[in-house]
Amino acid sequence: MSSRTPDRTPAEPVTPPGDDRGLRADARRNRERVLRTAQRLFAAHGLGVPLDEIARRAGVGPGTVHRHFPTKEALYLAVAIDRIRRLVAEGEALAGTGDPAALFTLLSRMTASGAENAAVKSALAAAEFDLRDAAPDAAADLTHQVARLLDRARRAGVVRHDVTADEVMAIVAGAFAAIRHAGEDAGQERSAHIAGIILDGLRPR
Repeated sequence: MSSRTPDRTPAEPVTPPGDDRGLRADARRNRERVLRTAQRLFAAHGLGVPLDEIARRAGVGPGTVHRHFPTKEALYLAVAIDRIRRLVAEGEALAGTGDPAALFTLLSRMTASGAENAAVKSALAAAEFDLRDAAPDAAADLTHQVARLLDRARRAGVVRHDVTADEVMAIVAGAFAAIRHAGEDAGQERSAHIAGIILDGLRPR
């Protein structure tokens, strides 16, 4: 008989990547810990971190990770979707501040997030995952938050009047590409500088 201690975590239902609705409170907490830990480890050590190591660092059993994320691709997708939803929440919070330049704050955070998760997004692209198809509601919610802040910035005269929300999203995607082109050694400071140069094009002439 094996002396290995089994994973005693009660069985948790498998949920679609990025969706924790319907989970028990303890299962939701476990899932959140796994996502936060995976984000940190991927950013620090790349995508080769084993699922079992993520489980150990998150303080849960390997079975818990595999139930929520049966494959590495499922975890990559959940990490990316979770980050979009966190940006949506940041957009909602910024909308409540009344700051007319809050659009630039959100866009800066979006570019920083994109730079941090570039490897995750590249892995999803290689696996032929499109976030807009995999999480259309989250993507639409983020665009909506950008549009809200863009409208306020326009009224205050801190952004060009001839730019649309879709164009802003395209500009952010362009900033991601520029940061990736700068290479992995660009660092946060240089990445922020590159993003700032690009986002300055949104300001009134």
